[in-house]
Amino acid sequence: MPNKAKAYIGVTILVGFALLIGCLMFQAQFPDLPRYFSYLLFAVVASTLKVQLPGFTGTISVNFLFILIGIADFTFAETLSMGCTAILIQCVWRTKTRPRFAQVFFNVAALALSIGVAYQVSHYVMRLAKAESLSALLVIAACTYFMSNTMLISGVLCLVEGKPLKKVWQQCYLWSFPYYLVGSAIAGLVTVSSRTVGWEVSLLLLPIMYLVFVFYRLYVERFAQNPEDFAAKTAA
Repeated sequence: MPNKAKAYIGVTILVGFALLIGCLMFQAQFPDLPRYFSYLLFAVVASTLKVQLPGFTGTISVNFLFILIGIADFTFAETLSMGCTAILIQCVWRTKTRPRFAQVFFNVAALALSIGVAYQVSHYVMRLAKAESLSALLVIAACTYFMSNTMLISGVLCLVEGKPLKKVWQQCYLWSFPYYLVGSAIAGLVTVSSRTVGWEVSLLLLPIMYLVFVFYRLYVERFAQNPEDFAAKTAA
């Protein structure tokens, strides 16, 4: 592995874990533990619903739904800890090859940074606009989270494989953007139901995440079977 890639991974791990530890030490706000642990359990289950990305060793799961729900309706500490726990399960659950510690640490750190950016940017923009639109908040959060997380991971592949960052990002992630927008819509539905009829009832909507998983898996399989169409999509 090139030295630049090692340095990039090291800095990301350092900054990401500094954010996570600092948040849990100085902003550890968990006002409703039953609700938090209920959503955490669903997030862990969602992390086991993984889709293998074509031409890439990584996976994507539906646990990002809970990150978006957290950004909309949970504290920063709750969202950060829930997301990092979920990605940890995703990294170690039924993997084809045993992941190295550096890979796991990097994925957790990258997710922590992505959640931090998405949470702060989305809420800052809404405060700046003096608006209280849940849909706008979730769209901003989904876009920011998608860009930060996919760019952080693409940066490693760019340094390791010596390919242009834009090309790596397009091939691995650009076409998955609609998946995140659908997720933001579901996160909005769950958040609204939680605020109106209670978070316990809103949990009944979360099995929809399995339908999202099935749809996306079929979507990925179709592109894997038609590499020409896949290349055309990513090059567009």
